[in-house]
Amino acid sequence: MKRLIGIGLIIGTLLMLAGCAGANAQSPAAKAAAGTQNTTTVQRGNLTATVNAAGNITAHQQVALNFGQAGTVQKVNVRAGDRVKTGQVLTELDTSDLQLQLENAKVNLKIAQNKLAQTKAPSTEQDIANARSRLESAQASYNKLAAGPTKTDLAAAQAALASAQAAYDAAVKSAAASGSTIDAATAQYQKTLAALQTAQAAYDKVATAPNIGARSESTALQTATIDYNQAKANYEASLATSGSDAKSKVAQALSSLQQAQANLAKLQANENDLISSKAQVNQAKNDLDKILAGPDAATLDTAQQQVTQSEIAVRQAENKLKQAQVVAPFDGTVTAVNVVVGQAGSTSGTTGAIQLADLDNLEIVVNMAEVDVSKIKEKQIAQITLDALPNLTLTGEVTQVAPAGVQTQGVVNYPVTVAIKNAPPGVKTGMTSNVNIVTDQKSDVLMVANRAIRNVGRQKMATVLFEGREIQAPVVTGMSGDSQTEIVSGLKEGDVVVVGTTTTTQNRGFGGAPGGPVMVPPR
Repeated sequence: MKRLIGIGLIIGTLLMLAGCAGANAQSPAAKAAAGTQNTTTVQRGNLTATVNAAGNITAHQQVALNFGQAGTVQKVNVRAGDRVKTGQVLTELDTSDLQLQLENAKVNLKIAQNKLAQTKAPSTEQDIANARSRLESAQASYNKLAAGPTKTDLAAAQAALASAQAAYDAAVKSAAASGSTIDAATAQYQKTLAALQTAQAAYDKVATAPNIGARSESTALQTATIDYNQAKANYEASLATSGSDAKSKVAQALSSLQQAQANLAKLQANENDLISSKAQVNQAKNDLDKILAGPDAATLDTAQQQVTQSEIAVRQAENKLKQAQVVAPFDGTVTAVNVVVGQAGSTSGTTGAIQLADLDNLEIVVNMAEVDVSKIKEKQIAQITLDALPNLTLTGEVTQVAPAGVQTQGVVNYPVTVAIKNAPPGVKTGMTSNVNIVTDQKSDVLMVANRAIRNVGRQKMATVLFEGREIQAPVVTGMSGDSQTEIVSGLKEGDVVVVGTTTTTQNRGFGGAPGGPVMVPPR
């Protein structure tokens, strides 16, 4: 019980001292002391916390634009200062050759599409009938060659040849009897003709050999051809010197003889004729099978791939045409034009053919210290002043806080982007600006000047003037602004507090020596 009474007395004493300090904060003695010291008064108001940095104004979007390929500049459609829209052509190269390439690619695409359509189209009854007819005709020809001539046909052909030969011999003798020299020329002509036919038949059998030019059959055919041409020339010369009637009879007889020889040769097919005829039969059969079966998967795929390749070629040609133009990627203002008509267009370069910036949306990128960046968040409001326009204050908003810092000479900074709202025309890119970002705000809070609060160990203290004495008051603070600090407890509105004192205080208990600093408990 005694212990409880003691605790109650202590608490009562503390409350009494606290009440006295509050009641006498504005006493005449306190005011007199305040007049000789640098003091401030605890008051209520709105408190704002900010962090600040400096930076230069830039456009939200700005870019140096180059051509996508080389060429000669044909048109420049803008000047510096022009406002342009997204997709607007700013300058372009001569595209006459590129247009022809595109047209050619489109033609090739049409051909590939038609071929694919034909491949996919089913065969008509007429197509099938024609293929059957070709097969039947080829088969009939082969069968006839394979069977050989009938005895009757062969006998008739041989008889016709014998008759023609007899008629020819008679015409030659008649011409010779009349004093003509045609007899010897004719004999030589017939001899070389027979030799030529034999050489030709031998050559035909090996005509497909890869080294045909070096074979003896080729040499023999050349020799036989030369001999035949010479004998024919002599024969024709003999006819020219003979009588017209004899010449005419010999010529007619020779023509009949040659025709009879050809007819007999047709009936006597050789091995090469059979091979060739058989190949025609196989080809006709394959053609009919393809028509009946329709296109296979490989054929369709090949036709489709050809279409795809042609489509790619068209897109490539279209891309080349687009690359011959410099097009605005966003709405903005042309800040520089670095090309003229007739100049070679470049595909690289930091200056670009055209420089474009979005001057309607200006922003500032400032570097924040690592101790401040944690206080900054997107959408926080910023107050902006400019060195070039000292009487103008702009409003901005934080739009981006870099997730990673940039280290320069051992110092880490974090880029923070602040968008300027409703910038007037006089504000231009490159201007130096001072940015104050509001990180926190409170209304109707108890506050005192920052310099009135000091740290004593881990305790925050304030020096209150009370009846001419300095009373050390422990305080609990909240938010701190640029010049004011929120007081959560320990002081009350109207208290006069010493600012910037360097007095060293000692804890003398709650009573203290008369006239010396007195410790009071938190309020």
